[in-house]
Amino acid sequence: MAKLFISLYVFITLALLGLSAGLDSFFTPPATPARSHLHQLLAAANKQNIDIQSLLQHTNIAYRLLDNSDIAWPPDNQHQLDSGEAVSVFDPLLGEQIYLLLESGRLLELSLNDAAPDRTSFFLYRTIFFIALGGLVALWIWPLWRDLEALKKSVTTVLPDGNISKNHISSSSLVAPVAIALNSMRDQISALIQSQRELSGGVAHEFRTPLARLKFALGMLDENQDQLLANMRMDVLELEKLVQEMLDFSAGEAHMPNLHFCEIPLKAICLNVVDRLNTSHLAHLSVSVEGNDEQIIGDGHFIERAIENLLLNAARYATQCIVVTIKTNENNLMLLVEDDGMGVSDKLAEKIFEPFFRPDEARDRVQGGAGLGLAIVKRVMQWHQGTCSVSKSALGGAQFTLYFPMKITRN
Repeated sequence: MAKLFISLYVFITLALLGLSAGLDSFFTPPATPARSHLHQLLAAANKQNIDIQSLLQHTNIAYRLLDNSDIAWPPDNQHQLDSGEAVSVFDPLLGEQIYLLLESGRLLELSLNDAAPDRTSFFLYRTIFFIALGGLVALWIWPLWRDLEALKKSVTTVLPDGNISKNHISSSSLVAPVAIALNSMRDQISALIQSQRELSGGVAHEFRTPLARLKFALGMLDENQDQLLANMRMDVLELEKLVQEMLDFSAGEAHMPNLHFCEIPLKAICLNVVDRLNTSHLAHLSVSVEGNDEQIIGDGHFIERAIENLLLNAARYATQCIVVTIKTNENNLMLLVEDDGMGVSDKLAEKIFEPFFRPDEARDRVQGGAGLGLAIVKRVMQWHQGTCSVSKSALGGAQFTLYFPMKITRN
């Protein structure tokens, strides 16, 4: 940051000196030879006891007589006056004034008004000076502002993998040290995220081998209705489902997949998912799909996956019915999935979409679930620039809502 401070200090100093010198040379009239020797002539006439007042009456130079005590002179100027020399004073509004101490002890003041700039010129001088100074400072600030905006954009743009985007600030920029530090932090974050994903993915893959052996061993046992054997098989299936969900979620975390956007009939997809699940998870429930068949822009595979996860989640807690509703407002197309189960408390509404979150009072071994289904729904909505939420349903249970934007910005 010392480089930034020194650069600004040197720039402003040079700008002030350059503007002052340039404008002074433009606005200050050159001294005439007669005026340059006027001091010497007045001093010589005063020393020779020539009546200067009589001489001045035949000129256009304005003068007046003052008492020497009327002006508090610095010691050096007072010494000049006592020696019979003329003292010159310049005022921006009154112009140049020459003072001479006469033999009578009175102080002669001569006003050279033709040398004084008028008020309009003085105002023009100040206006040009400050406008030019502001323009030069803005010219210096512009590259700095541009680079700071680029840094702001890079740190506020979160990539699909959870990292921030890399900035490309030039090494000659004044904020280059900050840019380098941010890129270094980005690399460290990326390494930590990659390490975590590799660990979770490796653990999930390692689970598959013993699970496969367990399934094979259970398949070799004699078929009977033993409850212990049935529970073992249920545990194996639950572990296998957990591993698969972990792999799916890790794949979505690692990178944003190539989405194939097209127009999708949302109601038709909902009906297809309900028909596919009717023979299994939804067999004991009444499921209805309401609303118009609205068209959305998205990837059909992932939209269908999100709807399926919501229906599977609702099927775990619903007692009799599930209602799927499609609505629209000015900015969004909304998909509502409601059940008549126990619902979700307000304090858990934000946490329920986090990975592996399982509220103790709502999920048990019979209901199952790895806590990744709703996290995958949230990730799919982020890919489609939408959001999701949960609230209280009119049926008494939970209402999960997906908000699809009317327009999707292609990156």
